[in-house]
Amino acid sequence: MPLPALPVLHRLGHLRPTALLVSTRRMDSSGRIHERALLRELGWEPGDRVDMDTLHGMILIAASATGLQVIDDRGAIKLPTSLRRLCGLECGVPVVLAAVVPEQVMVVHPCATVAQLLADHYTDLLHTEETNTRRACGGQHSDEGTPDKGARS
Repeated sequence: MPLPALPVLHRLGHLRPTALLVSTRRMDSSGRIHERALLRELGWEPGDRVDMDTLHGMILIAASATGLQVIDDRGAIKLPTSLRRLCGLECGVPVVLAAVVPEQVMVVHPCATVAQLLADHYTDLLHTEETNTRRACGGQHSDEGTPDKGARS
């Protein structure tokens, strides 16, 4: 029996910012995450079945009539140990959850991954700002804290 295919997250460029909902949670000692608000926005309820897979260090979760996992009575989703290990997720450590409402997918990210993405983004922003400042100043840019090339200590 072939495994069901999870939705592909390639159509995100057109989404309104309100279509991507983000939250943080800690997994309990059994690997469950409780996030009722995102489940409600996705239209998922206790008893609904979901399928999971990993992609680039994140876990993709999608509703599926034949899903192997079930949202429990308290609205929690248990992340299988094998998937948690593949993504470096540990119980008690925060995870970042993103619900892509139009795609009907929830994505679980390790916080360290999101922190690295933000650091890279900030670095790119600062580099772009520095480049734009240099262009506006005619290509010249001086840093007050940097000694002149000819100066001696």
